[in-house]
Amino acid sequence: MGSIQYIHTADTHNEKAALEILPYILEILKIRSVLDIGCGNGSWLSAAKQVGVNEIQGVDGIKLASEQLLINDDNLITHDLKLPLSLNRNFDLALCLEVAEHLPETAADEIVKTLVNHSNCVLFSAAIPGQGGQFHLNEQWPEYWHEKFKKHGFVAYDILRAKIWNNENVFWWYKQNIILFAKQGVLPNDIKCAGEVSGVVHPELYRKKMTKPKYIKSNTILLKLIYDCFKRLLKK
Repeated sequence: MGSIQYIHTADTHNEKAALEILPYILEILKIRSVLDIGCGNGSWLSAAKQVGVNEIQGVDGIKLASEQLLINDDNLITHDLKLPLSLNRNFDLALCLEVAEHLPETAADEIVKTLVNHSNCVLFSAAIPGQGGQFHLNEQWPEYWHEKFKKHGFVAYDILRAKIWNNENVFWWYKQNIILFAKQGVLPNDIKCAGEVSGVVHPELYRKKMTKPKYIKSNTILLKLIYDCFKRLLKK
């Protein structure tokens, strides 16, 4: 993301969604340290501190001014996310939320490698095809990312989307895309892995694409995405 001038607006880059989602993770795992790859202004890390996490570390390709950050400067490392990263330590939880789509497809394997090399548990969310947004370069269905995590021995736990699907305090992109990936044996035995994860289109995205004039041209694209979702589900 190095040279991208991404705009961090307060209406979408705040702690609200994180404060709703992180407690579900804390119910099943003891989380003392969190790494956020593509942390932006640090909203998720700020929320992590608020729910009791002791140690936070953010990494981002863009260096924001101190007054834009929700975390301290010393909790942030500036690094080109397309390149390998080694912090020489592990964290209880790694985050990468609506970030991977901003990187070229040639960097997809590298961002996943960065995540799995720093934690055995990764909370991941990435834009689906046709979702749209600032500087999106690699929009993919969740299955695409699942395959990359599987190569590192990680399995998918689709345990959050149903819990937050109708939560008004959570942005629709998290409701639609968020998956927990973990090494076998990290989560309690009563938490069942998903086997396969399905791409879905949240109604809020559907309404956005169908009703706003600037999205009218993409309506046919969205309808095709919904059709593709159902087609893949019927094959399972």
